Amino acid sequence: NASRKLVLNGADGIVFVADSQIEKMEENIESLKNMEENLAEYNMTLDSIPWILQYNKRDLPNAAPIDLIEKSLNTRGVPSFEAAAYDGTGVFATLKAISKEVLNRLT
Repeated sequence: NASRKLVLNGADGIVFVADSQIEKMEENIESLKNMEENLAEYNMTLDSIPWILQYNKRDLPNAAPIDLIEKSLNTRGVPSFEAAAYDGTGVFATLKAISKEVLNRLT
């Protein structure tokens, strides 16, 4: 938790990487909630900083359907991306999207 707080301090944007495995959904929800709590300690909210979601491990057979993940994690309707870090699928698209969100916020 201390590491998460340090990373958030001074961040220009956030990529929240969720594990797509269906059995990890509760952990994802808790982790997102924890991130919001940590942001609050810096007087920030998810509405005050650019952020996007990346749904990792989409290549696994036990990956939850996207509509379930979106319903559980993307209640604010931020951009979201499917990814598989194993082969790099979706990683560049995620990086490009958060970069664009941060730059748009600065202008």
